[in-house]
Amino acid sequence: MEIVFAGFGGQGVLTSGLIVAYAAMKGGYRTLWSSTYGAAMRGGKAYSLVKFDKKPISAPVITEPDVVVAMNQPSLDFAKSLKDDGVLIINSDIIDEGVTAETKARVIRIPVTSLAIEATKRAQPANVVAVGAVIKAIGIIDKDQSISAMKEYFEEQGKAMFNESNEAAFMAGYNYVQ
Repeated sequence: MEIVFAGFGGQGVLTSGLIVAYAAMKGGYRTLWSSTYGAAMRGGKAYSLVKFDKKPISAPVITEPDVVVAMNQPSLDFAKSLKDDGVLIINSDIIDEGVTAETKARVIRIPVTSLAIEATKRAQPANVVAVGAVIKAIGIIDKDQSISAMKEYFEEQGKAMFNESNEAAFMAGYNYVQ
């Protein structure tokens, strides 16, 4: 499984990838995570790559992702390389309805910021809403295991005080995907 989280610096795409990587590891997968961000972290181009499999992973390169999460319009460039049976998750709070991507993949438009605010009264966990949507869309990592891994990640970062709101944000994204 290959997943790309892409957006501007400050949208939490690096953290999103780490959460999914933690969840995949808890699920018994061999996991790789890498990230790239522009010179100015906030507002610069950023993306996070997660690759996991039950078998050994031969290369840390993602050439044909199964999932792309586009948190902003420039991130739709990653959709060009999506597998035909893949999933493109679009942040509809930022990317206008008329904007499309050339892909045969399933497209899920989700208002991640609006759902985060509705679930937690804060916009910051919009990336966690996206993670919940990814976990539901791929259907191969257990939801409860994912929540546990996410909480563990935030506890290690000294941010356990956000566990309840992050779980609410995760569930908002998870429940949004049909």
